[in-house]
Amino acid sequence: ETTTLKEYVSRMKENQNQIYYITGESQKSVENSPFLEKLKQKGFEVLFMIEPIDEYCVQQLKEYEGKKLVCATKEGLDLGDSENDKKVKENEIEQFDELCKVIKETLNDKVEKVVISDRLSDSPCILVTGEYG
Repeated sequence: ETTTLKEYVSRMKENQNQIYYITGESQKSVENSPFLEKLKQKGFEVLFMIEPIDEYCVQQLKEYEGKKLVCATKEGLDLGDSENDKKVKENEIEQFDELCKVIKETLNDKVEKVVISDRLSDSPCILVTGEYG
């Protein structure tokens, strides 16, 4: 279904302050992406950018009406968590710190880093691209 940024912003949740999008080759390839698990769980709409020109356009258009366009596949995804959610995440990071170190040592140069993610709800892991590449 086609929509405009103006329509998207009008439908945004009250606690949502960013425009989320994902790029891919087809709607089928992006609609079931594990990158969307937590966004769907929170009820956030995600724009599917499936045309070749879309990725170029979002690189040039950084924000719309004061809302930053954020790619769901990039690191540093802000889900607008509450202070309590952030404390829970900090505890999980501490709890699994040693495991992350072991996985990083095992994978060595095949990954840049290994971290606990709050973007997943069903999948065990995901590979994320850096925010700038």
